[in-house]
Order: sequence, then C-alpha cells, then structure tokens
Amino acid sequence: MSNYSQATALLYEGTEVRGLDFYKPLSIPYYCTTAFKATTLEEMQQIAATKFSYVRFSNPNREALAKVVSYLEQGEKSLIFSAGMGAITTTLMTLLRPGDEVLCSRAIYGETFQVMTDILPAFGIHVVFADFRNTENAEKAVTDKTKMIYTEVCSNPVLRMADIPALAQLAHAHGALLMVDNTFTTNIAIKPITLGADIVINSLTKFMNGHSDAIGGSITASAEIIQKLEYFRPLYGTAGDPYASFTMYKNFGTMDLRVRRQMSNAAALAAFLEKDPHVRVVNHPSLKSHPQHALAMRLFPNEQTMSGMLSFALDEDIALLNKFTSHLKFVHFASTLGGIHTTLMHPCTSSHADVPDADRRDMGITPGLLRVSVGIEDPQDLIEEFRQALAALD
Repeated sequence: MSNYSQATALLYEGTEVRGLDFYKPLSIPYYCTTAFKATTLEEMQQIAATKFSYVRFSNPNREALAKVVSYLEQGEKSLIFSAGMGAITTTLMTLLRPGDEVLCSRAIYGETFQVMTDILPAFGIHVVFADFRNTENAEKAVTDKTKMIYTEVCSNPVLRMADIPALAQLAHAHGALLMVDNTFTTNIAIKPITLGADIVINSLTKFMNGHSDAIGGSITASAEIIQKLEYFRPLYGTAGDPYASFTMYKNFGTMDLRVRRQMSNAAALAAFLEKDPHVRVVNHPSLKSHPQHALAMRLFPNEQTMSGMLSFALDEDIALLNKFTSHLKFVHFASTLGGIHTTLMHPCTSSHADVPDADRRDMGITPGLLRVSVGIEDPQDLIEEFRQALAALD
C-alpha cells in the first residue's frame, strides 16, 4: 500500500493473513480456538512451520494486528502482547542479562519505573536514571556497560520530551539499543524507528485501540530482535489475547480519524487552560511556553499533531481538586487513557501512587496535577466543560 495515504492504507493493511488463501472474508474473522488440527504428522509439521498451531505461539488475529502496527511504525516486524507492560517486561527480560546496564529517562510511567527499580535489579541488571530533557545528561550517564537506553517520546504525565534522534545516535555510538515508548504520542504523530530507535513499544489499549474495550501491547523492531522475543513470549505467557486482537484490529480502521481529532482537541484545550488564572502550569508540547516547544516542532508534523494527552496543575489542595472535578459534567476519572471520551486522572493517587513523593516531584508530578486524556468531543464543548468547572473555584 505504499502508493496510498496512511489513512487509506490503514483500512487494508493486515487483510492478507497466511491460512486465508481459499476463503477471502471482507473482515478478518475472530478465530475462537486454542489450537488448529492436522491429520498426519507431516501435515502437523507443515502447519507449525508455515501456518498456525497453538494459540500461545501463533494466531491469525494477532498476526493481522501485528502487520498493521508494523506498517504504522514503519518497522520490520511486530509482536502483539497481553498488555503494554507485558511487552515492556518481556523485551527487557529477553534482551538484558545480569551485569547489563539500562539508562532510563527519569520521567516515565509509574509501572515502568517500578520495573526499573524493583524487577530488573533483582536479576542483577543495573538501572541509571537521567533527565533526558537535556541530552547532555544522558551523555554523562552512559557507560560501556549500557546495553539499552529507554525513554518515552513524551513522558507520562508531564509530557517532558526526549530528543529521539540524538538518543539513537548516543545509543549506537556505545553499542546499545534505544527502546522508545510511543503510547502518549502514537505513530500518527511520530515514528521513532524512522528517527533511529531500535525498539518501539505501544500500549495498544490506549489511543491505537481508542474505545476502552480491549487490552494489548506491541513491540516493533528488527526481525532479529523479534525472533528472540518470539521464542521467549510463550514462556513468559505474555502473548496477546486473540479476541482483544480481533477487537483492536477493527478499531484501528478509524485510528487516523480519531487520533488526529484528539490531538487537535488537546492543543486547543491546552491553549485555553493556560489562560485560566486558577491553573498554575499546563503541560503540552504545542504551547510556546513548553520548555521543549522547539524540539516538538522539530519532531512532530505541526502543533495540532503532537499528543492527545495534556496535564495541568492547580494548587496542592485536595478540597480544591474535588470541587473542580465535582463540577465537571461529562469528563470523569478513569484509570486509562486514549479513549474517544475525555477522561482525567490524578497521578499521585493513581499511575504514580507507588512512586516516592520526592521522585514524583522530580518528575514534575505534584499533588495538584491532573492528567487529561482528550477525546473526540466538539472542541468548543470540551473547552466549555473545563471553563465552567474552573469558574466554580472563584
């Protein structure tokens, strides 16, 4: 589909799956089976090598979804996992060994932080944190033992950015891999592999699925790396569920439409919030006040195509936060992001609840911070929703 736009190709990528040579369904069906049968040993060997055998190893729905993800990320190959965290942990535990070192962004998703601080050290893998807002910090922290540099494009939840091309160059100069979490930004806004990243992880649960009805994750990388992950994924038990893959594959057809609307809505809402006197800070790279706005303009297509996420801080007063949220009419708390409905979340009591307060503040996360996942509502309705709730604080 190289001759077509991404929006058109997204409707047709993944429709050709091995094993569907005779029947040609318009939509990929759901394969509700744990295994595929054979009549002879010879046929079984052929099936295992060229088609599908057992659901933990291979499945048509996962394969169809993986093809679409590879296309979107412009990577060589992808694998589908049970969740974004399954994709992260399986990759780290497969590619790293005792004595290796990971250089990780200081501002990352709370559960990724826990993997870096609780799981990897238990297996003899050393993790060093650095503030990636300045690439010089990474340059000072990298060593000969560094086997991987790990970052998000825009950190969760304060949207601190990482210079992906510069980090890729740094990693490769030291013989290390660059692994990038693209969940907050998505491959509609940025394709890290084209900028030098070796591995891209997506929590498909979020923007890419978009309907808050299925859980999954993906890893996109070279065929060599994926081959290693294919061996260990069944052993870790982190293969994606076929029904979730089937559901997400259907939802991917509207991804280009949905995510572009969410991104433009987020930019409009961020611009409005920045002007409200109750708001202490707004985090969204489209804003000229964002400390890394120049980097954002270099990495993203335009100010309306950056991220559907934003965060903003009110005073560190729980009563004030409760007063604000109680006046919201259609925006409500939800412990997820990326859906078509706008939701908000309080990182200190949710995604980063298990991160020590000092570490949270170092990430830019204060008790007054609210994270907003922007949906596809009419932008003026969305702005009015936040305007009237903030006005209640007068």
